[in-house]
Amino acid sequence: MKKRILTLLLVAVMIFGLVACGGDKKEDADKKDDKSAEEPAKEEKEDVKEEKEEKAEEKAEEPAEDEEKAEEPAAETKDYKIGVSLFELTAYTWFQGAIEGCHNWMDDHGEANGVNFTFTFEDSSSDVQTMLNNIENLVASGSNGIILFPADASSAIPLMKEYTSQGIPFVIGDYMQDPASEEDIVWSTFVGHDMKALGVKAGEVAVDYLDTLGKDDPVCLFITSPASGQVTQDRYNGFAETILAKYPNATIIEEGDTGAANRDSAQTLMENILQREDTIDVVCGHNDALVVGAYNASVANGRDEIKFIGIAGDKDVLTWLSEGNEQWLAEVLQDPVVLGYQATDAMYRALVLGEELPEVYELPQPEAITPENIDESGWQDWVWIG
Repeated sequence: MKKRILTLLLVAVMIFGLVACGGDKKEDADKKDDKSAEEPAKEEKEDVKEEKEEKAEEKAEEPAEDEEKAEEPAAETKDYKIGVSLFELTAYTWFQGAIEGCHNWMDDHGEANGVNFTFTFEDSSSDVQTMLNNIENLVASGSNGIILFPADASSAIPLMKEYTSQGIPFVIGDYMQDPASEEDIVWSTFVGHDMKALGVKAGEVAVDYLDTLGKDDPVCLFITSPASGQVTQDRYNGFAETILAKYPNATIIEEGDTGAANRDSAQTLMENILQREDTIDVVCGHNDALVVGAYNASVANGRDEIKFIGIAGDKDVLTWLSEGNEQWLAEVLQDPVVLGYQATDAMYRALVLGEELPEVYELPQPEAITPENIDESGWQDWVWIG
């Protein structure tokens, strides 16, 4: 009996052992299967990782788009010679502002537009023959284009016709030309201030002062420069018409300086006028030189009741205004820097771009510098006023 029981126990132990071993083998098999399933996924992840690393390396080796652009050579700059003949530099520093304007345009727009303008400036010294010689010399020196601030209204037209036929464009500045026919109009454009508008602005200043006098019949004097032709007539007309519109009974005296049209000749002229005119309320003129000459004559004759209005831009006039000299009402600014700047812009468009330009290249309307606003003008920094 005992022997039978022992046998049964041994059989039970063996069966338990077999079951346990079978479970371990199954677990090992399951683990093995899991490991086998993980290996392809792991390999796939490693492949993706390697692919990403390869792409990253390739991208790192490629230059950035911005770097490629930065390394691209700049557009080629083309050189041009621009000849500039100026009306007057020695006796009239106003044209120094035109020179400044030419250079300012180049600084602002040259590099951006791929052009380099090399300027050659010549002084005509207010002389027609000198102007003509300047034009010929500028062309002979290889100028690709000419900016001309002429000495008169027509003498340069034959030369302009000759050289424009050779492909050299002309831009006229400040002094509008008076062609005899349509065939004479060979320049690309005229760049200049509205001459009548300068006179109108001076007339407006005069009216503001005359309003304080309570007079119905004021007397005003305008000194013209006959040699300047239509330019001086336009300034006079603007001045006279503005005053007469407000004061129909006003007397507007027009006197022409037929001499050198400078301070000395204007002073002599004014001294003669003062001998015959007992009353003059306001004096204006073609430019500052003529008005300053008239002012000097009035001071010398003790006529401090007369008021003065300058046109253009003069250091002495601006100084008197800033110091509160009561004989000076205003300076009507004719900005030469803007003139030179726009003339250069016109030359760029005509010569480089080949554009057909308007007959007149407009400039800003004139403004009056008065004792009230002179501190805001910054006139002390204007190199061109001498």
